[in-house]
Amino acid sequence: MSGRILPDLNPVRWPIAMAGELVREPHHEGRPPRKRRHGVTVEMVVDCHNRGLTVDEMVDELGCSRATVEKRRREAGLVRRYRPRGEARVSRHRSHAAEEARAMPPVGHPALAEGRTLYPSTVVPVDGLQNVLVAGANSHKIGDVVRKGRWKGFRIYTVTLEERRTCPESCAVWRSCYGNAMHFARRIAHGPAFEERLGHELAVLQSRHGGGFAVRLHVLGDFYSEDYVELWRSFLVRFPSLHVFGFSARWTRDDPIAVKLVHLVLEHWDRFAIRFSNAPVDECSTVTIEHPLQKPDDAILCPQQLGKTASCATCGLCWQSRRPIAFLRH
Repeated sequence: MSGRILPDLNPVRWPIAMAGELVREPHHEGRPPRKRRHGVTVEMVVDCHNRGLTVDEMVDELGCSRATVEKRRREAGLVRRYRPRGEARVSRHRSHAAEEARAMPPVGHPALAEGRTLYPSTVVPVDGLQNVLVAGANSHKIGDVVRKGRWKGFRIYTVTLEERRTCPESCAVWRSCYGNAMHFARRIAHGPAFEERLGHELAVLQSRHGGGFAVRLHVLGDFYSEDYVELWRSFLVRFPSLHVFGFSARWTRDDPIAVKLVHLVLEHWDRFAIRFSNAPVDECSTVTIEHPLQKPDDAILCPQQLGKTASCATCGLCWQSRRPIAFLRH
């Protein structure tokens, strides 16, 4: 890492590496010139679609032609395909069945047996990445800045690792992991290079956010070694502005990684609010349910899933309260 120039971690809507060079279209009388952006990707259009933007709004936001947007929508499968004459009608429930199939791959699927993601091509090494800590603004469910509670004003960053590869086989959602539906998520290959870069980027954030910042661990993946847990313990000492929240499936007594993690959480809950997924404990845990009627009496049902708040940033319950949080299976 000697001589590395640390990446710019300021949140941007589209990295320049993805957006490409900006060029101007010829001026047409009657309307102002518009900057045209080359290199618009499928992921950009899918993000706009998920945010409810129309095609015209996508054209304005991405700075490209309508034809480019329509092409990327077709590549992403967002455009309804017309049924040729004579082709049998497909059930309107087919799309739901397809989603369920992706969420629950066959028991014999290689990804389950090998302990890896369904999308190995999305696992990327650290070298060449702009950053490993991604601004929470890139996820509408997480949010950009904490809006309430004792962490109010903290900017949020996220880390995404490879699901299953870093997770315990005892995980209750080993087969139905919500990462199964995250086709475009960038999963960072874990290991020494990742850990070294993580330390450098946290140092940058410490210098920029002296009043505090938050890191969500992990959007996908889990704590994968005892040394990795101890690394986060050292980060809490080195970076006093650092605050962490997230979830882990490691809580069994026979898991040495879990033992270290439990101790770290109990010692530093105010700054290291990691909840244990589906753990049989009365606090600092979560429970997965199929319907709100199944919520345990002592648990709080995630307000974001009920549409009562926009994101983690506007809620804060996961790090404000030690009570169990109930999540609807997704």
